[in-house]
Amino acid sequence: MSFPLNRGSLILLLTLALCAFRTSAQQLPEPFSNPPSLFSAEDDKFPHAVALPDCVRQSLASDKDVTIRLEHQHLSPEQLPADWFTASEQDFGHGNGAYLVVMGASVMRGANINPFWIFRQSPKACDLLLSVGAHDVKVLGTRTNGLPDLKTDAMTAVYYFENRYTFDGRKYEVVERRSQPIGVEIPRNLSRFATRKPLVQAVGQNPEPILSEARAWLWRRWLLRRQSDLKVTLHSKEGDETTTTYFMRRTDDHLEVIIQVHRILADRAPHSGARRPLVEDEILVATDIERRLALEGNLERRTKLPADQGASPDSYELHFSDESGNNVAVL
Repeated sequence: MSFPLNRGSLILLLTLALCAFRTSAQQLPEPFSNPPSLFSAEDDKFPHAVALPDCVRQSLASDKDVTIRLEHQHLSPEQLPADWFTASEQDFGHGNGAYLVVMGASVMRGANINPFWIFRQSPKACDLLLSVGAHDVKVLGTRTNGLPDLKTDAMTAVYYFENRYTFDGRKYEVVERRSQPIGVEIPRNLSRFATRKPLVQAVGQNPEPILSEARAWLWRRWLLRRQSDLKVTLHSKEGDETTTTYFMRRTDDHLEVIIQVHRILADRAPHSGARRPLVEDEILVATDIERRLALEGNLERRTKLPADQGASPDSYELHFSDESGNNVAVL
């Protein structure tokens, strides 16, 4: 048998069901705010936290930041409080002992950044694989030398930072760095930009002619107050490659320069294994450009050239500054 529902009865049933859902939801324990592969400074403790092994406690007690806290609390390394840390045992699938992700808790917590440590515990020792300050540590799906790659991020009120780490067989090493102001994006639609053909310094070539040409073109566009973009690639004697793109764009009533820097830094460490270059990506924002004399003997680079004064581009540098007057880049 079925009973017809009028509009009033339907609303009553929906209201009762919603109340019941809210009541049952309030009775559920609060879930961990992140999946197991993400460890965040937002959390006071890890779910299913494990006790610190003695060898991990001994290693942490010798950490510089922990030592400072111990001295401030008038405690010896042997008195290291257990509640200063929270630890999670992880199965990294390497089959070579247990792995622990440890995060600072209690007095070890920071405002936006917490200390993190990653240990590999074996029957013979506890090996410290990574020590880093971050807001989040994420275990990625990719692997290097048997262990998962890691990503960390952190932020200030105005800047975002991100690092990527891979395992080199002994410890985690940073292989990528990224930083940029929060909320700033690279212009995607360049249809209204005057685009200069990229300037590229060949390996072994003197970079000065390339730099002079870039300075002259950017300064001219700045004086014309025109939206423009220019890409400059330089190679160092050590094998580094740096590509800098300057986006000169108009926003409201002023002109600004978004500077995108991509660096591939050669691995200079003396070792016999595969070379791992460090990749750095950085975004900077400048609201003013000044020409400063860069002649030999003018080491401080403080002599400014008036905008209407002619000068050869090999006699000056372009200094880019932000809205607070801080120098962010030099060309």
